Formats: sequence, structure tokens, C-alpha cells
Amino acid sequence: MSGQSLTDRITAAQHSVTGSAVSKTVCKATTHEIMGPKKKHLDYLIQCTNEMNVNIPQLADSLFERTTNSSWVVVFKSLITTHHLMVYGNEGMICLPLLGGIVDI
Repeated sequence: MSGQSLTDRITAAQHSVTGSAVSKTVCKATTHEIMGPKKKHLDYLIQCTNEMNVNIPQLADSLFERTTNSSWVVVFKSLITTHHLMVYGNEGMICLPLLGGIVDI
């Protein structure tokens, strides 16, 4: 059994039902587990930043939404994931915080 909380599992399932693989991966990268985001989730999100059919502002919004969580672990993991994407992802990820998430990529 994984260390994901019931809340994490329900949120991931909701994103699976709506068909949002990116939001599901953001949720899985920023779980309540007290450990860093899993490499497979970070790698998938980096891959998404380089694909044409992925909505980068939606990806950023999903990450920013997780920073408003009441759990410090989720917030910290959201910031780690955001930093990782800004360093290793597409250059469009660097512009999002500067432009308030409004970017035409």
C-alpha cells in the first residue's frame, strides 16, 4: 500500500474521470507523503511542457492551486515541482510566474 492519503487518492481519481492526465500527475507529485515528488511524475510533467497539445497555463494553475493547500507538505512539494519545471522544463514555464499565468505559447 502506498503512503498516499485518502484525499490524494480521491483527487487523483477525480482527475482520471475528467481525463486530465496532467492534473492527475500534479496531484500525484504533490501528495501528503513526507518525501520528495517521485521522479516519474516530474519527468512526465517536464515531457508535457515540451508537447504542443498540453495546456501550459492549465498545468501552472494546477500547481499554483496546490500551493493553497492547508498541508505544508503539499505546498512544499508544489514549490519543488514548480522549481523543477522552471529549471528543466520548456522555457514557457519560466515566463508564467512573471506574467501572472497569461502566456500565449
